[in-house]
Amino acid sequence: MDLGIKNGNVFNGKGVVGKVNIYVKDGKIVEISKENKQAKIEIDAKDMFVMPGLIDAHIHLTGIKGGSLLKTMFEKPEYRVLRASKWLEKLLLAGFTTVRDCGETISLALKRGVSEGIINGPRIIAAGKPISQTFGHGELSHDVPLEFSMALSFSEFCDGVESCIRASRKVLRDGADFIKIFATGGVLSQRDRPEHPQLSYEEISAIVNEAEKINTYVAAHAHGDKGARIAVEAGIKTLEHGTLLRDETLKLMRERNVTLTPTLTIQELIYKYGKQIGVDEWGLQKINEVRESVVNVVKKAEEYGVMIITGTDLGFETGLEEIDIGKNWMESVLLVERGGLSTISSLRASTYNSAFAIGINAGAIEVGKDADIIVIDGDPTENIRDLSKVRRVVKNGKLTVEDGKFL
Repeated sequence: MDLGIKNGNVFNGKGVVGKVNIYVKDGKIVEISKENKQAKIEIDAKDMFVMPGLIDAHIHLTGIKGGSLLKTMFEKPEYRVLRASKWLEKLLLAGFTTVRDCGETISLALKRGVSEGIINGPRIIAAGKPISQTFGHGELSHDVPLEFSMALSFSEFCDGVESCIRASRKVLRDGADFIKIFATGGVLSQRDRPEHPQLSYEEISAIVNEAEKINTYVAAHAHGDKGARIAVEAGIKTLEHGTLLRDETLKLMRERNVTLTPTLTIQELIYKYGKQIGVDEWGLQKINEVRESVVNVVKKAEEYGVMIITGTDLGFETGLEEIDIGKNWMESVLLVERGGLSTISSLRASTYNSAFAIGINAGAIEVGKDADIIVIDGDPTENIRDLSKVRRVVKNGKLTVEDGKFL
């Protein structure tokens, strides 16, 4: 065996299985048992909690500081890549072995940098440029000239079925692992509203068709119920935010196996600290409605059996003690403290559910799974905030982090 993790209290991604030993070879989990076998590297996890690596299934690796996403239009991408590479180190040190970037041009370069071993970081599943309609959430500011917005925005624009087909093919050609769309307005875009539908059924269906041709899927930003329902009916697979969803749409999501990423962290951040960190005025004005509504949506989603996954939607460095890059476990905390989930349900959302939704062979301590495993000095089933106490990180079968340092 290449690696043995012994004597820990193990959560396997679905539930706590107690004290078992985990053996790894060639990056895969090959045995889970109570037998004591020798391994080249051994981790004694006695009195510690062992679980799959954490997953942030909705993040934006922009590399910007402060709360104004308009900065992405003006800062040089080369500099943002450098800053974002440090974000990736913080994420891996915190136990995040996979992140899904839901829209950012530099994420494709960062993904390559991690996969080639140039920089330390979690596995990156990247959308590249998200797709937006004209006068959509992807413009951020609607006061600048349209030509300027299209040239400098982080989105790919499309209007009409043929235009959406071209936009889909372009982002896939650029290297996107999946397609991200904006199906409603949002909080951090200027003049649209979270409840405003964006993109038609026909446009979204065309995008879904292009994704499915190459065996991938579409993730849809959607706050309002009408736009969300259109997106679900058109065939999207993961719905992001969902803050204003009604019961019938949630039931339809369950029928069609569409997952929900509530992104409580970004809402809490803007609500509590938005003005302090420089969020644009339009974001401050719109946050209350979605933050209050989403709590009920999470509870209803759990009741109806909708699969919930974890994503912070963090897209900027805050410098705050409570919520910042590297403290992305806050999403799991908020699912318990605001969303009303049990600690086990929150841990499942943070691991097994998220891995299943985004299509990776991780998120569970099972034979044959990628060996992405963390060791925690605490018990998050008793106190979900113990997720902040990661001591060791195994990524792809290799002990990568020990006591807050890279090996």
